[in-house]
Amino acid sequence: MCGMQPDAEHSAILTPAALAALAVPGAAARWAAVQQLLHPPLAALAEQLRVAAAAALPRVWPLYDLTFASRRAVRRAGGRRDPIEEYHFVIDRPPRGVGIYLAVSSSEQRVIAAIQVTRARRTALRRAIEEGRALWQPLLARLNDVRAGGERLDTTDPAWIDAYLAQRNDTTLLAGFSHTFAAATAPDFVAQITTELIELLALCEAVMEQSTPAAPTVAILRERAELYNARTLSPVETLVARVQARGIALPESTIRAYHLALRTRPLAILTGVAGAGKTRLTRVYADAVYDIASGAENRYYLLIAVQPDWHNARDLLGYHNAITGHFHLSPLLRFMLRAAEEPQFPFYVCLDEMNIARPEYYFAPILSAMETDARQIDLGAPGEYVEATSGELLRDPFTMPPNIVFIGTVNLDESTHALSDKVLDRANVIDLSDIDLDAFRRGYTGAVDDAAWRTIRGVALILQGLGRPAGYRALGDVLRYLEEARGVLPAEEALDRQIVQRLIPKIRGEDSPKLRAALAELERLLRDGNLLQSTTRVQRIRERLAAEGFADGSMH
Repeated sequence: MCGMQPDAEHSAILTPAALAALAVPGAAARWAAVQQLLHPPLAALAEQLRVAAAAALPRVWPLYDLTFASRRAVRRAGGRRDPIEEYHFVIDRPPRGVGIYLAVSSSEQRVIAAIQVTRARRTALRRAIEEGRALWQPLLARLNDVRAGGERLDTTDPAWIDAYLAQRNDTTLLAGFSHTFAAATAPDFVAQITTELIELLALCEAVMEQSTPAAPTVAILRERAELYNARTLSPVETLVARVQARGIALPESTIRAYHLALRTRPLAILTGVAGAGKTRLTRVYADAVYDIASGAENRYYLLIAVQPDWHNARDLLGYHNAITGHFHLSPLLRFMLRAAEEPQFPFYVCLDEMNIARPEYYFAPILSAMETDARQIDLGAPGEYVEATSGELLRDPFTMPPNIVFIGTVNLDESTHALSDKVLDRANVIDLSDIDLDAFRRGYTGAVDDAAWRTIRGVALILQGLGRPAGYRALGDVLRYLEEARGVLPAEEALDRQIVQRLIPKIRGEDSPKLRAALAELERLLRDGNLLQSTTRVQRIRERLAAEGFADGSMH
């Protein structure tokens, strides 16, 4: 609990004004209000807990760390952040995976003190309960807020813990005491919740004792290095079936090749035209590994949108602030810290549009760490340990966990950089450029007019012949447009507009016999389909090609 000295002007009492900080409008204004009004009494509460826990659990309390954090959603568009809805601290210790959680939640209007048990510690929890049921049952019976995987369990049933342990989906458990904001402002609340936290901490330590391996009786000189990501939770046949069930129009051999690439190297690169499904494959495969439903949260997957101005590792990992002395954690570093807590489970990171900046610059420390047994990453901090802005201590150099895998998606166009040998020598490169139109059509679940599809397919084949294929994303958008156009535009006009808006703009190139022949074939196809706008656009492209020696379908 380094750095947890409370301000003398603040007490541990949670006042209505402190709780109202989570209702201040605006992301920046709310964060400032939380730091000014809510953090001081919580820090004072944490200090009071430190004194009480040191007296109640003197042997184990020094092993625990305390970390303050917030929970908020991140909007991808523009990188804007929503205001935080929760401010909390966590108390845990190595090897982690179970800890004590005290949260102030504006969305629930409650203060929650709970033990949090991840799937990595589920077996340890079961053993702790089985060996000490008489000791822990009175505590478990008093808990009024129990959630497994976000779903609340019925705490009026004394056997709820057995029902949870009997589940087979290994969801994270959050079990504790929930108090309304009104109750939290009572004068005796801090004493009450401190007692509750210490009771939960004792259970936490019982789980940790079951989690900590016994010391070996013989010296182990060196363990054989395991394959990256060697623990796959399901057979490859099951993974392929789950991926294909999501409508991924890829051959089974490609999915198997991707699966093998992730097992044998910690870096894979997916290349191909825009819209070929590269980014989607990374998420769908990660969901398939854990059998997560479409659209549900996957805590083992992180999508990072690489930015064109990334020039060094601090853009990806975070940075040390020499003025404040704190380290600003990036989402990736937080993700790697979680991976280190659950070493038996694979964690997947997608670097979307990896080569929009130069990977050999911003990704260099990770590329180097992949090739060493120590897997150490220099964070650029001045000492062996550095305190993060969230309050936790980081060791520098940081050890990259072996269960984390990186997948980069790459577009090869004028807006990107070519990959260097430093990157290519460390990765399996899988090309997804081949667009299987028939497989896409079979997997598309919406309504499709056969005549319209024949025209779309014909245009797409001509574009493929030019080396400018329409990806699955563009094809799906065209079909959805036609569905939405019913009752709004005549079907023929909707198809005509979509070919002009989504497919013809992909035509680009210098004058050549091949381009001339393709444009002539395309014009005939569109004229036969009575698509007047598309036919006129192709005629103009052919005229410009003859006059200027260059064709660009995106220009009128």
